[in-house]
Amino acid sequence: MAIACEHLDQIREVTPRTEGCEECLAAGEEWVHLRLCLSCGHVGCCDDSRNKHATSHFQSTGHPIIKSLESGEDWHWCYLDEALFSPEGSGGEADAQDELTADHPAPPATAFAAKETARRDLLSKGREMSHPEGSKNSTDIKSMFRTICGKVRHCNRENLEPVIELAVEIAREGREGRRIGTLFTFGDAEAVLERSRPLILDPLAGHSDEARSIRDPNLRGTIKELAQLDGAFVVSDEGVVVSACRYLDAAASDVTLPYGMGSRHLAGGSISQVTNAIAIVVSESSMVRVFDDGKLIAEIIPELWLMDRYQVQLRAPYREERAGDLAVLVTKS
Repeated sequence: MAIACEHLDQIREVTPRTEGCEECLAAGEEWVHLRLCLSCGHVGCCDDSRNKHATSHFQSTGHPIIKSLESGEDWHWCYLDEALFSPEGSGGEADAQDELTADHPAPPATAFAAKETARRDLLSKGREMSHPEGSKNSTDIKSMFRTICGKVRHCNRENLEPVIELAVEIAREGREGRRIGTLFTFGDAEAVLERSRPLILDPLAGHSDEARSIRDPNLRGTIKELAQLDGAFVVSDEGVVVSACRYLDAAASDVTLPYGMGSRHLAGGSISQVTNAIAIVVSESSMVRVFDDGKLIAEIIPELWLMDRYQVQLRAPYREERAGDLAVLVTKS
């Protein structure tokens, strides 16, 4: 495998300066995974973590290459070239990335399974601490998603909630230093397929329904990588991701969007009107928006500080619920 990075000359023989994230240790905060700067030995937290100190270190110093400090992971990431690679070609996430970008179907990346499970466990613990029972204006996150379920025409709550959760995770995390946007459709999968076409060879084609279950941590990791590509994910009522990287051909002329929403939101609103599907759109501004029957019915703000930066697009009146750093706004009409 050729290494697509032009900054290997900036790699130095370094040792970690701290046993954990340097800034988090100083502030008494927690992290999810650790990354090592190969220019100076700085240890920072990953983009799954709240503070993303590894990326902040790159932005302030320009040091381009980090490596994972997680046990069993042997991959490097170059911020400047946006290249994920294994210096010795030893596999792991780097080889999984190669498979995802090749022009043939690739199996869901098993390297993400343990990582995804551990991260979700940690987030779950964090949620319990962030809104203790009886605290004011806080509620269980799943109950907040149930509020959304109550506003759509058709809702298989058991399978819709994991799709929304995954969309929120993508909005929060991005991919190693940059925000990404993507789109999910949920339900009425056959109608969505009829009104869409593949942008590339479908990377999920040929795999079993079990391997494409939205609850499978292997698949969830794969989807986070595929979300960097254009196109929508089509999820059935049964919670199976039936296709990825789809261009939605639907165009409903009477879908009216608030100012500032682009083509991805228009595609989501349109497909939700001409089919019985729900559209969940992740914008590059880190907002998650839910469309049903051509209308914006909910906005999810994954980090509350974003509320000071972005204007809520949902038309009043709407209901707001919060849990930890998460806010869900649902129309009352």
